[in-house]
Amino acid sequence: MEELEIKEFYFKWQERLRNLIDGYIYDKEKNLLPTRNIFLEFKKIIERFISEKLEEHEKIILMPGIRGVGKTTLLMQLLKIEKLISSNDYFLLKNLKKIKEIIYIDTSFLKLNNISLNDFFNFYERLNEFIFESLKEKIILLLDEVHYDENWGLFLKSIFDRTKSHSNILIIATGSSAINLIINPDLSRRVTIKEIFPLKFTEYLNIKHKIFPAEQLSEELKEIIFNSSEAASVCKELKNKKSQVEKLNLNIYLNIRQDYFETGGFPFTIKISTKTEAIELVKNVINSIIIKDIISLKTFKTETISKINSLIYLLAGSGKISYEKLQQSLKIPEFRTLNAIIEVLVMSGLLIKVSSLGRSYGAARKTPKFLFISPTLRSAILDNFFSSDQEGTKLEDYFALLYQKDLKSKLSSGLAYDISDGGADFILTGKDRKKIIIEIGFSKEEVLQILNTKKKVNGKYGLVFGSRNLELVGDFIVKIPLEYLLLI
Repeated sequence: MEELEIKEFYFKWQERLRNLIDGYIYDKEKNLLPTRNIFLEFKKIIERFISEKLEEHEKIILMPGIRGVGKTTLLMQLLKIEKLISSNDYFLLKNLKKIKEIIYIDTSFLKLNNISLNDFFNFYERLNEFIFESLKEKIILLLDEVHYDENWGLFLKSIFDRTKSHSNILIIATGSSAINLIINPDLSRRVTIKEIFPLKFTEYLNIKHKIFPAEQLSEELKEIIFNSSEAASVCKELKNKKSQVEKLNLNIYLNIRQDYFETGGFPFTIKISTKTEAIELVKNVINSIIIKDIISLKTFKTETISKINSLIYLLAGSGKISYEKLQQSLKIPEFRTLNAIIEVLVMSGLLIKVSSLGRSYGAARKTPKFLFISPTLRSAILDNFFSSDQEGTKLEDYFALLYQKDLKSKLSSGLAYDISDGGADFILTGKDRKKIIIEIGFSKEEVLQILNTKKKVNGKYGLVFGSRNLELVGDFIVKIPLEYLLLI
């Protein structure tokens, strides 16, 4: 592309961006929109960038995540970070000026104008009279929807290699899903991946209701519940937190919980006044995944793609439906085709596949449990109509979100479920390789499922979430009210 055309694009983009920013960082009353927890993580990353304390693999951060979780909003907030830091951010207030420029580019807009990332930043170097190899001042590149450039991986690899001699570049790049970011081989060992997820209940309380559970409490509950040595220790330590949990719970009415499960998993629904409208917007997220992520792979025939919505609906109605039944219902003759569709839905961030464990505690290849990354997704798919035996799937989805976001990287090395009749909802393998047997539900008092699975699994303790009271049952099981889980 001719430099004159890129220059014309650049100045038009700068003007367009000025008009876009306010809609992402302010509400209609011109109040600053609240930030998510991940914004705080990136503030710390920027502090370390300024302080020359970033590891080399942190100079490029890839941020995959399901559509609608607020990746663009986060990048806009980072672009205007000076407006969002408080008087307590002493270091940033004093040192933010050490960053010469933060530039935000929507790669899809580049694509629309037939400009590659490589061509644009070659122009950017000439415009600012520098080259990346000898960059003397710090700059941050915020690249949104980076996968729209078919050579994005090669471009980022090139920037990484060209800036090995210094630490004056930080790149934060988003993609609509793991489909686009993970299957790129050019960046192995050169990047940090920081996935962004739907809202947890605590974030929903913060953003929607201005209720701020202490982050320290969340971390403490996580450690107590999932990293104790025995059931008695779990119960004892949770009792020490009881007054703190109950005090917070006084402000959390039942309808707040219900609203969260039905429509509160995505930041864009927070300001929507009607549930019907919120549900339709969540359905649009699912349709966007199919249209923009899955179809773009060009892997499936049109006839197969037309069945994806039906597949998602079947999984929402019964997460433990077998592959055979799915094939029959959808009239998909080949197992590998069905399995490929499901794997793509998992990679898209929509689904989580939990392996099943059979009677001999060996992996059962068939019939995994399929959960959604947010209970809000399942609620939207089913239009909030749940039979009595489906209600508990909301909590199973929520536990899957907790696992993916908080437990998988820090406290756990695996998640499964007991496929046997009367088996437990989950078997969590800790970093110590010891297993915790978990049952979860609304108004859940029954412990039989835990005991059934205990006969096959040498677990260190069992947890029943959803009981009325905090209680130690024997020496193996702890019954825990839901509020403890929801405050993690």
